[in-house]
Amino acid sequence: MSQKPSATEGRPHAPDHTVSVPRTGRPRALPANVHIPGAILLALCWAAWGWHLMTTGGDMREWGVSAAALAEGRWDTIVLHMFAHAGLFHIGMNSLVLFSFGGPVVWAMGGRLGGAVRFLAFYFLAGLAGAALYVALNPDGNIPAVGASGAISGMIGFISRLGTQGRVLPFASGMMWARVWDFIKANLILIAIFAIPFFLGGTGILIAWEGHLGGFLFGLFAAGLFARGIRG
Repeated sequence: MSQKPSATEGRPHAPDHTVSVPRTGRPRALPANVHIPGAILLALCWAAWGWHLMTTGGDMREWGVSAAALAEGRWDTIVLHMFAHAGLFHIGMNSLVLFSFGGPVVWAMGGRLGGAVRFLAFYFLAGLAGAALYVALNPDGNIPAVGASGAISGMIGFISRLGTQGRVLPFASGMMWARVWDFIKANLILIAIFAIPFFLGGTGILIAWEGHLGGFLFGLFAAGLFARGIRG
């Protein structure tokens, strides 16, 4: 997601956290090792989905998080829901985003082992934030939320705070708010697409927008804590 620098970019502002990005004449490819954490997460998601496909026909609702599940003492769903998906399209879409953004986020968090550790911690915390908001806004709900979308939305929130040369943007940045608006529009489009079957009298997938929002807000506010100087 690229945006043109806004007018506010050039105005003086209070010093903010910066990350050091190597300046070269042309962009260089990221080192292969920054893709390892994302690849591990993808492997776990696909392994879990494949196992359920063979044993339950792909039904992963028992891994879903909800207020009802937590009331029953199924606290493991707080983590398990991040590896559960509602079908091939769901896991495929999340895999595409995780594959595309995982490496750059690890790189922005410092790369190497430290960046990988920070990325995994961030990923799970964003997923927890998504689950927390979903349960908080549905305190009597029994519809399980599944998917890595909360954690992935956290990555998008993190990227939304990164400006040119890896600088963490202030909250007054027009560039950041343009990206926030892009995130909102994308979710509204998804909700509309998946709501069409219901209006036509059929069935479809409910979008747990609360989980998306919780993860995104975590990434947006925690970006300054996880961004690190990028090393060559």
